[in-house]
Amino acid sequence: MNAPTNPPDPGLQPERTLLAWRRTALGLIANGILLLASGHGSSDVRTGLGIVVLVLSLACWAAVSAVYRRTNGSKVHALGHESVLRVAAGLVLIVGLFDLYAVITR
Repeated sequence: MNAPTNPPDPGLQPERTLLAWRRTALGLIANGILLLASGHGSSDVRTGLGIVVLVLSLACWAAVSAVYRRTNGSKVHALGHESVLRVAAGLVLIVGLFDLYAVITR
């Protein structure tokens, strides 16, 4: 027997998605702070990379919060849109490369 199909219930899904985006942004912010700390007094490049990562991370946090407020938490697909996911994946990749640079040039 097939289980009956129920209409989709967004429930807490938009809020969980928002929290996941915020955790991602918080991790990126921590990376930016660590890059700043590692470059303090020794490397202008690391300090610059840390500032770039912090600005991008804070922009990610603000953008996700703005989308959530604009949709009143009702449209979860706005936070999980394909282009948003691509931008986030690119941001995480860039931060990872910055971190790799900081480790290699230590």
